[in-house]
Amino acid sequence: MIDEEQLNICHECVGDEFLKKEIKLEGKIGKCSYCEKSCKIVHLPWLADKIHTAIDEHFNLTSNEPTALEHALLSDKESTFDWERSGEEFHCLIQEMAEVNERVATDVQAYLSFYFGGDPRDFEENPYGEEACYEECPPDTYGFKKSWRFFRQEITYRTRFFSQFAEQTLNELFCNIDLLKTYDGKSVISIAGPSTENQYVFRARVSQTHDSLDQILKDPVKELSSPPPKYAKNGRMNAHGISVFYGATDSETCIAEVRPPVGSHVVLGKFQILKNIRLLDLNILSRIYINGSYFAPDFKARKGHAAFLQDLVGELTKPVMPEEENFEYLPTQIVAEYLAEKVKPNLDGIIFNSSQSQENEQNIILFHNSCAVEPYKLPTGSTVSVNYGRRIEDDYDDSITVFEEYTKSTSNHNDSEHINITQYNDDDYNNREPILRLDVNKDISVRVIKRAVYESSERYVSRYKQKKLET
Repeated sequence: MIDEEQLNICHECVGDEFLKKEIKLEGKIGKCSYCEKSCKIVHLPWLADKIHTAIDEHFNLTSNEPTALEHALLSDKESTFDWERSGEEFHCLIQEMAEVNERVATDVQAYLSFYFGGDPRDFEENPYGEEACYEECPPDTYGFKKSWRFFRQEITYRTRFFSQFAEQTLNELFCNIDLLKTYDGKSVISIAGPSTENQYVFRARVSQTHDSLDQILKDPVKELSSPPPKYAKNGRMNAHGISVFYGATDSETCIAEVRPPVGSHVVLGKFQILKNIRLLDLNILSRIYINGSYFAPDFKARKGHAAFLQDLVGELTKPVMPEEENFEYLPTQIVAEYLAEKVKPNLDGIIFNSSQSQENEQNIILFHNSCAVEPYKLPTGSTVSVNYGRRIEDDYDDSITVFEEYTKSTSNHNDSEHINITQYNDDDYNNREPILRLDVNKDISVRVIKRAVYESSERYVSRYKQKKLET
């Protein structure tokens, strides 16, 4: 048995930053049994108890026996199955957790094996014995999932507009979200704009009549921008009357997202992002990694929080059937409004993988204050017309030409005498800082939808007849 009173360990022999700080805080000056330096030390049982608590909270002892199925495979003479106990050996786990050398790990294991090993006469495995192996527990998301379920029920069926619980839940879920990163250091906050990968965002409108196509082409900046509040309909990330900009990072995804019927026209605009904007990247959020010490009291909760946020991404982006939109969109609408108004530093929108794309292209949603488009002006008295093609001998040129006509007198007017044809009668909507620009001379295109392609998977259907049992 180890004489714990004679074994001491100093903060320099422990690599884990949390334990190192604890030893400096609680330890006393003495001689370390491992490096023989005189510095802040604690007795070995102190470290062993910390490891015992962390193991109990974060790891499970793996079985030292094969399962029934594995026993059957081992008994099968034709099987090549070879059983090996899962998990990591305990003394190796100690070294990794506390970042100590093998000698320290061996002494800690011996101490824990003696004091927590149980009675061998009970025929139970010593949890800290030589053969013991451990696997990390799955993150505990129960509390977060329970809060989310209650949040959904609260805002759907009980209190929608004045729910303190709803705001408290969102505060807990999205606190410090801008600090989250993946294993390789990628932030969940993506920057789009000049000199970044995402300098443009595409937005499309479907036209099923000649008149509506005419209207869009005559004033594409106005018609392809986000609608003013009075025309804003319910969407995944906006309630009725809240204007947001739904777009995509490429043209094909943008077209697929508006689900145009065969035979319709799609007017596509390529908007330039004029300044750097901050987007919450849900794809990155689904891959966040929590780094920290198993000995920190909040580490388990932080891991559970991260795991829940990964699950929440699926909740926010899952397909919703049209007849279920009124209720299913409520939670995502409130989450989007919270992200737009409450998160600091401010977020400008959300970016996430599109379910309509096979190449993992992304959708971009820009919040109300971050989606204003630079106005397009025409001289006062101008008229706009659209020509849809002309016949050339036996062929037909279906090119579309937009004509802007103005008189000689209006062509000499200064800018103050031009009319802003892109604006609605809404001062709050019109006076936002422009974030986007649409070049009507080169960044407008029209697509004619020839056919739609669906990807599907088959589900097997069986049917049986069975006579009811008489009672």
